[in-house]
Amino acid sequence: MPTLRIADLEVHVHEWLPVEPRSTGHWPVICLPSTGLSGMQWRKLAKLLTQRGHRVLAPDLIGYGDSENWHEERVFETRYDVAVVNDTFDLCGDTPVHVVAHSYGGRIGLAAAAMRPERVRSLALFEPTCFGVLRSTGDHEALRELIEYDDDSRFLDEQFGGSEAWIERFVDFWSGQGTWSEFSAEERAAWLRSGRKMFHEVRETALDDVPHYHYEARLGAIPMLLMSGAESKRVGRRCCAVLAECLPHCEHVELPEVGHMGPLLAAREVNELVIRHITRVEAAREPTS
Repeated sequence: MPTLRIADLEVHVHEWLPVEPRSTGHWPVICLPSTGLSGMQWRKLAKLLTQRGHRVLAPDLIGYGDSENWHEERVFETRYDVAVVNDTFDLCGDTPVHVVAHSYGGRIGLAAAAMRPERVRSLALFEPTCFGVLRSTGDHEALRELIEYDDDSRFLDEQFGGSEAWIERFVDFWSGQGTWSEFSAEERAAWLRSGRKMFHEVRETALDDVPHYHYEARLGAIPMLLMSGAESKRVGRRCCAVLAECLPHCEHVELPEVGHMGPLLAAREVNELVIRHITRVEAAREPTS
């Protein structure tokens, strides 16, 4: 398993190699998980991609899976997870990569791609939480959902953040009321271990102000697939819709009867869309201009 060194922490990267070692002509795929989950979130997709000749890399972001937890004495900033993505790019040498990501993983994937668009062959994102595009387009109805979510003004509070009650509120917002109570003791312990890091990344994500035209300027030439769930929160669906409206080579697919956790709970449908997208991009061979 490859490892990276970010902010004096060891970060682990899961790697799956092509089933046929001599397979050539396929770009690597980097898969990024959502908040609270490890790179193993994408293991089913990775298996399918290796059968098609792809090398797949999926980092455990800081604080999750086999990676070290964040330093308690320091405030986490999402730029460190963006650094994880950039260093994972470099594990692939000079070869362009496909990026597949979910939620927070989509936000940091977009940030890394905007910094180094020449490294990215395509993007396939499920509801990236890039809330700045809602602010720059004045989507007040979607943003109201975030405001109502924090109706007691505690969710972004330093003292409350990262506690079990905070994690329960976060999980139930995205996955449905009562989801946290259904977790096993082992699952809860894993989330609680990373609670403070989660809080800092979620707080910074909630205050995101990167405008839609930043992505339009930097990523307009990159083929992109955006996926959302028809049963998901409005903020997740609208982030996809706004990006799809401003990016010329972007397809937006909304899956019926699917929520924000579609990559896990509707893995077959999501994985089929991702593979179809990557197959089409590779068939074209030359970058879209």
